Amino acid sequence: MAAMCKICDGEVGQHVTFTELLRWCYSRGMSEVASRELRNGTAGLLRRVQAGEDITVTVNGKPVARLIAYEPARRRWLTRDQFVSRLRRAQADPGLRNDLAELAGDTTDDLGPVR
Repeated sequence: MAAMCKICDGEVGQHVTFTELLRWCYSRGMSEVASRELRNGTAGLLRRVQAGEDITVTVNGKPVARLIAYEPARRRWLTRDQFVSRLRRAQADPGLRNDLAELAGDTTDDLGPVR
């Protein structure tokens, strides 16, 4: 039976050596990895990111990039019917239109000429 890692469920053979297994498991607890680790363990790092971990990639110890989980872009346009439906549901105060009509009055004649 192969040696198993309790952290990443990996086994010797999946990783090159037992030492590699230990190094791999240690790096799983960190959110910062060297570019070399990204190159050599891309699939594992992407699985971690997919699981929700943000990973900072470093070059010579300096952060240069972040790996974050992909989130599909929200649709930026709506059909007219969708837009009207959202407006109807999102009105702050259904009585606002009536209140404004009462305050506005029927005409603006009492204001006089605009200068």
